[in-house]
Amino acid sequence: MKRITSIFNEGVLDLLANAGVAIPYFFCLTLYNQNKSVFAYALPFLMLYTFRALGMLVTTFITLPASTMLAMSSLLGVIGSLFILGASHPVFGILGGIFLGLASSWIWPYYLTVRSRGQMDKEFKFNRMHTLSVVLTVILLLIVQLIASKTKFLNLSFILLAFLFFASMVGGLQVTHRLTFYQGIERKPKFKVNSLFKLILLASLVMLIFIIRYTRLKAVSNSIDLLISLAAIVLFLFLAYYQIDIHRKIFPVSLVAINRGVVMNYVMLYAIFDSTIRFGFNSLILIYTIYLVGFQLGPIFLKKFQSLRYPLLLLGLILALFDYTYFIGLFFCSVFVGDDNRILNDNLYHKADIDSERAFLIKYQLSCVGNVSQQLVYMTTIYFVSFFTKINALGFFNNHITDGPDIGILYGVHIFITAIVFVYAATTFYFARGKE
Repeated sequence: MKRITSIFNEGVLDLLANAGVAIPYFFCLTLYNQNKSVFAYALPFLMLYTFRALGMLVTTFITLPASTMLAMSSLLGVIGSLFILGASHPVFGILGGIFLGLASSWIWPYYLTVRSRGQMDKEFKFNRMHTLSVVLTVILLLIVQLIASKTKFLNLSFILLAFLFFASMVGGLQVTHRLTFYQGIERKPKFKVNSLFKLILLASLVMLIFIIRYTRLKAVSNSIDLLISLAAIVLFLFLAYYQIDIHRKIFPVSLVAINRGVVMNYVMLYAIFDSTIRFGFNSLILIYTIYLVGFQLGPIFLKKFQSLRYPLLLLGLILALFDYTYFIGLFFCSVFVGDDNRILNDNLYHKADIDSERAFLIKYQLSCVGNVSQQLVYMTTIYFVSFFTKINALGFFNNHITDGPDIGILYGVHIFITAIVFVYAATTFYFARGKE
């Protein structure tokens, strides 16, 4: 019985590490959709989105070992899920969203770091019983979520989520306890703030991303659109300045990692909004499926043709300009991300001047920078457009808005955003091609 429980806990850890970004997001979004009349229920979703987007930047201030942070990410998931049970009170909703956002952002990178260390030292094993526990957990999640949605008693979902995060925390402790490398390290934690400037920048980004997400739910005036745009431009410039030091150390790998975040955001966030408005149907599941399939097939398709991955990405961006080849273009972009992700992992993990404990964290921190930068460029663009054309910016996210953009404006913005991603990808290819 003890062994079965142990296998179950480690299987849950693997599941939440891989799907920890999506599950809390979906639960909080469902909670909001069922309680749209009460604004307090939007706060968990908004805070989850904000801290999930920026969570990896927070780790630049934390020097705790990966084993400790893996346990902490699951613990925050437990606390956040329990706080959401009181989401009708704004304070509990905000705290729940923050904790779940950080848990979603941290659990996979730290799990990947611990797992890679274990595989490197030949002390990490994942067998068929673990896979079975993952399958059973998914089935349990689906059943509970179906019951919770039908009965509108979503607290049941968050109670289950708290239980699963607790199981993953226990599973993480079991895994790290077996790894020789981590014995004793977790008893010497450190925490430091490296720079007041970085802390101010991060706090400003938190507020801006929160405001940006809020304006996708509620209409605001064109004047506020303009102010948000100007703030986004300023923070974008500071974000670029903030990366100068890391570029000096690992260029052009740093450029490649940021490009990964830019392309992922283009496919998984921008394209979902753009295609849903332009084509008139909710494309979330379709694009998510395209991304997962492309990501998994990328290393297989391009195994013998790695030098073609950037040309494939650039071709995909061109195909995404046209309605008939839109989703084919997104698939090519996803294939690129899948293959590039594996190559980037190898480059960072075996780079002599980077601590192996920080390698994957650096990748996700830089990807986070690319992700946030692309969001800032997109939101700045549509807010400027909405201000000067006097249209409702909410129309870029909701096709039921009557005074939103017409098809010409939508297509113009699409060409501009795609061109920005294309130029950055081409620039990255130019500097990285010598390292292929």
